[in-house]
Amino acid sequence: MRKMTFLSLLIFISCASFKLDKNIILGEFNWVQYGNSPQNLNVSDFNISPPFQLAWKYNAGAGFSYSPMVVADGILFIATLTDEIHVIDIETGKKIGVIESESAISATPVLYKNKLIIPNAYGKNTLQSIDINLGKVLWREKIGGIESAPLLIYDNLIVATVDGHVINYRIKYDVPEKIWEFKSQKPIHSTPASDGKIVVFGCDDGNVYSLDLETGKLIWKFNTSSPIFAPVSISNGKIFVGTLNGTLYALNLKDGRVEWKFQTNSKIYGGCAIKESLILFGTASGKLYALNEENGEKIWDFSAKSIINSSPLISGNYVCFGSLDKNIYVIDITTGKLLWNYETGGRIKSTPIVWKDFLIVASEDRFVYAFKTQQQMR
Repeated sequence: MRKMTFLSLLIFISCASFKLDKNIILGEFNWVQYGNSPQNLNVSDFNISPPFQLAWKYNAGAGFSYSPMVVADGILFIATLTDEIHVIDIETGKKIGVIESESAISATPVLYKNKLIIPNAYGKNTLQSIDINLGKVLWREKIGGIESAPLLIYDNLIVATVDGHVINYRIKYDVPEKIWEFKSQKPIHSTPASDGKIVVFGCDDGNVYSLDLETGKLIWKFNTSSPIFAPVSISNGKIFVGTLNGTLYALNLKDGRVEWKFQTNSKIYGGCAIKESLILFGTASGKLYALNEENGEKIWDFSAKSIINSSPLISGNYVCFGSLDKNIYVIDITTGKLLWNYETGGRIKSTPIVWKDFLIVASEDRFVYAFKTQQQMR
């Protein structure tokens, strides 16, 4: 495994930003956007192994959204609902600095080269790009509140807003170029996904939309008859998305035709994790389902004690997820058997992240928890 490092770290903290004296080297093992891929597969490049022991706790002083974390080479960026991004050394749990933003951050930031792109839930300028090396804001965009994670695909950034706008920016240079804009009739809370040719997303109007990545033209739309808050995922020519009426849909990527659907009878807020023909997702009933990706057949299910609000994460042979019962769970991906859990001080509404041998989760008690395999703690 190739090791990526910061060549040197000299940090200056100001009330608005922080500055690094060397470029961030973004290797293939960093988690730079929601889902760890444009397809939103939620699969880690690292393999962890339970049981775990608490390595450190960090008090961020505020709550977190459904997916607040990105990682660059051992540096954790975690967004809060009180307009801050805390920058933490994963190895030690020590604070490196704090970036102040326009308003609450309800979606996942994006790391692009030496830039951190921050979506805001409200305010005047709801999308901004910060040059981490220069320690300054490069640009701001006034596009309405953002509650779904921006999608990074090539040098494009796809942003969906609660006003129903979907905008494709080319962000290769210091000033963004708007390539196209699409308007839906209802707010968008669902995080979009892309296979490199099309962009798909769900909408509060119950539709799944498919747009051409280059032009923004509508290719097709499919109505589920229920609002869609969950992120969309793409795998093997199919689109996967859950709805508030409890149905998980598998749609054909080319034409939106229903391949199969699975009814849970419980609201689906979080996205999916997909690996090797297995698709996993949670529901408001507290159940985590594992289905056959090809035909929707249930392989197993596991019951937590409360709502699963966010997406699960696959790391090697394990599935990690949090619940509003305050627990972080680690499940065997093949059998659905519980292998390890830990009760934090607050409800867990966000998706965990794995980096190297650390399992990291944000809790509603305002703490970030980092766990390591017990053997490595001795």
